[in-house]
This record gives sequence, C-alpha cells and structure tokens, in this order.
Amino acid sequence: MAIKFGLTNRGYIAPTFAEWLDDIEDDFRSRFGDDIVITSNSNFGILARIFAWRLTEISQQMEYVYNSGFYSTAMDSALDRLGSNIGIFRKVARPAHTDIKIQTDGEYLVQAGEQFETDDGIVFDLTQDVVTTQDKDGNWFGTGPLESEETGAMNNVEANTIVNLSDPDENVLAVTNPEKVSDGQDDEDDETFRQRLIMENSAKPGPTENGIKSALYNLVGVRDVSIVPNDTDHVDMYGNLPESVHIYILGGNKQDIADTLVNRLPAGCVLNGSQVVDTVDVSGNKKTIKFDFATDKPIFVKVNVRTNDAWNVDSGATDIKQQVAQFISRLEMGQTVFLTKLYPIVYDINGVEEATVEIGTSKDNLSGNDVPIDLFEAPSCDVANIEVVVDG
Repeated sequence: MAIKFGLTNRGYIAPTFAEWLDDIEDDFRSRFGDDIVITSNSNFGILARIFAWRLTEISQQMEYVYNSGFYSTAMDSALDRLGSNIGIFRKVARPAHTDIKIQTDGEYLVQAGEQFETDDGIVFDLTQDVVTTQDKDGNWFGTGPLESEETGAMNNVEANTIVNLSDPDENVLAVTNPEKVSDGQDDEDDETFRQRLIMENSAKPGPTENGIKSALYNLVGVRDVSIVPNDTDHVDMYGNLPESVHIYILGGNKQDIADTLVNRLPAGCVLNGSQVVDTVDVSGNKKTIKFDFATDKPIFVKVNVRTNDAWNVDSGATDIKQQVAQFISRLEMGQTVFLTKLYPIVYDINGVEEATVEIGTSKDNLSGNDVPIDLFEAPSCDVANIEVVVDG
C-alpha cells in the first residue's frame, strides 16, 4: 500500500475511511487488473469497504493511544493516568458544607440527621447534634455543621438562603446559613483537569504567583484564582496596603485555603482581605492568613433558533445548553462575556439554520449586549439558566 499512516516525523497520521478505500481499490486494480468490477455491490467492492472500515478503526485506535501520552490530547482515563504520574488527581463531585444557625424557643436539642433546605428545595443534613444556649439578650441560639444531601456545585447557595426546616418543629423559631456555601463540587471535566495539569507542570506549587495559583487550583471546590499585587509605597485604588498582595479565590473551603497559603507564600508577605483565618505553618507557628472570596456572577442566556432537517429534536436544545454553559463557566475572573463568541457555539450544533442570542445577569434582564464582569467576579452559567426556543 502506498498510503502513509502511523508515526511520521511530523506526528501521527490516521487516514480517513475514504483514503483507506481509495488505497485498497488501487491495490486491488494493481493485483487483479484494471477491468475488475469494484462498485459498492460487487465482491471486490464489498471486500474493499470491509478492509477500509477495519483499517480506519485500527488506525484511529492507534492514534488515540499515541495522543494519550500528552497532556494536550489525552482524554478520560488516559488523562487521569498522566495526572497520577505527577501526583495530581481529577476532582470528583463532592457535597457542600456550611454552618446553620438555629434559633429555638428555650433550650433545645436538634439532633444530627435533621434536614434543612432552601426555598428551591436544595437539602442539607445536620451532621452533629446542636444544643441551643442563651445569649445576653435572652435568645436561644445554636450553630451546627451541614452537608448537602447531593453532590455538585449547585449546592453552593448564597448566605441566608437555607431558611427552612424540612420537618417543621414548633420549638425551632428560625434557621439560616450566615455565610455563602462554596465547597460543593462537580466532577471535573477533561479540559479543566488538563489546564490544571499543564499549570502544575509549568509552575510547581511554591512562592511564585503561578506556583501559588497551582497549589490553590488543586484544592476541592476552587474554580478560579486571581492574585493582585500592590508594588507601590501607598494604598492602591482597591484599598490594598503598600507592598502587599490580595488574593481572590472562587470556591473552596477557607480553612483549606489558609492551610495551603501559609506554606506557599514567601516570607514577609503582607496580605489583604476580609477573610481572616488562623492556621499553623510547618514549623508549628500560628499564622493569620487574609484573602477574599471572589463573587460568582451567574449569567442567563436565551437562544432562539430556526432549524432544518438535520436538527435533532431529542438532543439539539440540550446540546446548545451544555455547550454554552460550559463555555461561559470556563471564562476567567474578570473576563467579559462577549455575545459574539456564543454564536459560533450555537451554529456548531447540527440543524441550526438561524439563531439569535440574548444574555444578561438575570432571566428578566436579557439583551443583545456583552456582559461586563468586574475584576473580582467570575462568570458562571448553569444549564438551568439557559432557555432555547425552537422554531422549526
């Protein structure tokens, strides 16, 4: 066969089915004569197509094996194995955790296993018994740890949204979560994991900016990191102290973040931030770490499409939602959500003839304009925030 395939000095070549078929048909003619019948319903034609299909499958599998050796092209379990080689593992879906503040009518025991929920029906379980005590104003309060019943980032609800007792109790007057929930986590997809591996390979965790980012990205629930230095001798426009650093983090547990930063930051580093967490360094010395959580900026999208015969009624709308949500959620902190960048994603779905897209920060405030994102905000988009209207 004259066709080139496999490893070459320019990488791996995997011929297409049409290329294999042309090559096999040429080979048959050279061996059996130019007058043989090689149409699709002839004996030679059927054999040629069987050989071409099998060779296509084999060469594609060989290409997959070749690509599995590189961060930029490996997928699924191959990417996991590359990560394990350097001690980095794919993040798996985890439940969210927070504290619940409970007010009762007198001293009262709220037992572990009691369930609390948001108005949207996101359920959290109390993991330890809580006994309320009286404060100086004569009110009875107690605080206990919660864990979301399900895994995933959808459980990262805002502060003061877990306000319902699933099984009402007349002794419980009120409940709430004083702080935003931030450590719920979805299964990490290939592209996000790939970027972490590339960063880890180029910047090992350490006192450099990229090294600090690398260490933080490896924490459960952390989705984005921004480090803002103030190299001047005066307070900057953000209120940061002279010769200091302000670290903004989207997601994660604040104690995990502090424990990581205390051993990654350079000596004498001055930190800014409203999150103040005590931790201990490797020498056993108590340290105070400051940082801030970035603001999650949910984006809402409405897509109107006119379709043709290639449109898949069962999965077309879902594909649009998933692709758009994935693109927006991968934008970095402070990146504007450009409307024009969503159109190629929509038109890439089979069967989309024409499309109009509107975006905004709420489902009631959509327009055909870009959505600017502040420096310390991170855009995100859930498939539930996307509406697809189909006009066949």
